Amino acid sequence: MIFTGCIGQKIEPKPPKQVEENKTIIVEEEPMVEATIYDWYQNDELIEKNRASKIVVVKSKRVMILLDEYDNLLSRHRISLGENPEGQKLKKGDKKTPEGTYKIIDKRKDKKYYREILISYPNREDKTRAKELGVNPGNGITIHAQVPMFWNGNGDDYTLSHDWTNGCMAMTNSGMNTIWDMVALGTTVEIRE
Repeated sequence: MIFTGCIGQKIEPKPPKQVEENKTIIVEEEPMVEATIYDWYQNDELIEKNRASKIVVVKSKRVMILLDEYDNLLSRHRISLGENPEGQKLKKGDKKTPEGTYKIIDKRKDKKYYREILISYPNREDKTRAKELGVNPGNGITIHAQVPMFWNGNGDDYTLSHDWTNGCMAMTNSGMNTIWDMVALGTTVEIRE
């Protein structure tokens, strides 16, 4: 029997271990590990090249996935976040990656980060929160690729090994190449804790 899950990967169950104890056979079941689409298996995993209707970022897992209009998984990517990744972005300069629902408002090639995708941060909720706190919410949050010294791909592990941005989401250049034509202006970007 072969199982296929949401992740599209075939999983063959292992036979249970048998332990003989005083001539009685005891069957020990292996614990089932449930994988979700937010668990990444390899970086820049392209499942299906198609137009994405939504990007979902799960900060706690350092993963970004692209979904089609039916919420089918299209691609999955490891990412880095702001230097201070825990919790909601409250103000300019706090180095936090925001949480909420945004839209892609611009895509551009960039001398500093190869390519970047600008999102509509701050949204209405972010502006209201900042006003109540009496602070500037900041702006310019993007999904961007790597700095020029890593454009050859040699810095992929370093780029993804730690949180280093000012609040943006960073990915490898190869990952950016994968998603670039899959997203359009107006695509929803949902960022979760």
